[in-house]
Amino acid sequence: MRPIDFFPRSHVLSMTLQYLKSRGTWSLAAGLTGLLVVACGGSSAGEGSGANVVATSAPGAASAATTITGSSMSDEERDLRIKLANLYTPQEGVEITAIRQAADTGDTAFIAPIVDLAAVGFADDERAAIADALTRLTGQEFDGSRFDLYEDAYIWLGRHPEIEPVPGYDAWKGELYGAVDRRFIDFFYEGVPARVPISGAQWGGVGVDGIPPLDNPKFVEPEGATYLGFDETVFGVTINGDARAYPLRILAWHELTNDVVGGKPVALVY
Repeated sequence: MRPIDFFPRSHVLSMTLQYLKSRGTWSLAAGLTGLLVVACGGSSAGEGSGANVVATSAPGAASAATTITGSSMSDEERDLRIKLANLYTPQEGVEITAIRQAADTGDTAFIAPIVDLAAVGFADDERAAIADALTRLTGQEFDGSRFDLYEDAYIWLGRHPEIEPVPGYDAWKGELYGAVDRRFIDFFYEGVPARVPISGAQWGGVGVDGIPPLDNPKFVEPEGATYLGFDETVFGVTINGDARAYPLRILAWHELTNDVVGGKPVALVY
């Protein structure tokens, strides 16, 4: 499994530009410099004691249910994991009572999963509970009647990187997205290596590889890019003296490219 900041052939795990801008971490310059992409193809480089579980998995493996027990886990952590697992179930969907119970703890570690629920909770009572919980946990007013509730919450979370999610959040998120495509559990599991926050990964609206990324594309020198107009937009990247340009007209078909520039793995999201 590659670290999440070098996305393994999946558009849906991408950090959106909006999130990156909110974190102040993106700075891709546009300019027809270095080498140019010439083709869209490229070579591949339950409640109650005894019944509460947290779903986890490893890459390439089916989801496994790990019971929340064990001498190495404190009672406090066990309680947090139970509350997390109860926020969403495949059978019932968004659990309003569990959301209120999480907010009652006052623990900001529940903000990230509740933000995720804002993207899947569509009923008025679900959105009201989510907005109320976020208001109580963040201190900022959120309105469940706003169409942009999820966007508002996501931007707020991106501006607060100091907030750590509740233990087990990575595997929980895999189960949440697994309701769309079970293959998501291969990307989100307990202890997944990541150099960007797991909370910043969003579902892109399709299943795994529903929009195939552009991996390790082929390039030509600028004078060979006769298919481009001089005023066309490109995204320029220079690392360790290696300069490359990725035309917008090509990235628009893929929305994500994985490449190695100047010896460094790079994920460019559009």
